[in-house]
Amino acid sequence: MGNVASGVPLRRRAAVEERLTRPRRLLRELPDVDAARLRRFIRNGDLAPCFDAAEDDVDGQAEECPICFYFYPNLNRSKCCGKGICTECFLQLMPSNTSKAVHCPFCKTKSYAIEYRGARTARRT
Repeated sequence: MGNVASGVPLRRRAAVEERLTRPRRLLRELPDVDAARLRRFIRNGDLAPCFDAAEDDVDGQAEECPICFYFYPNLNRSKCCGKGICTECFLQLMPSNTSKAVHCPFCKTKSYAIEYRGARTARRT
């Protein structure tokens, strides 16, 4: 009874560790990144956490970011073509206040956007 709002079950999001809400491997300084907004997007599940990068897929469960070539438990997905990208690479691709809109680095679609679909499952790989 208390878990249902308007007939739709509430979805509980897993808590994200605070350290996973801050980028740690950025190659260039990003003055336009609003740290509080970034934390909110990660905690709400709109962006993948800034997972620890691994150089190898030791357990066969990680995904490789095609930009930085590091492995992560899961990645964000391009809305246009479904390709994966880690949060930190996505942040570096996003336009600054002075630059133009970004095209998808994979299929070149205008107005690049991503979504985070959550952890991979056996059905969704």
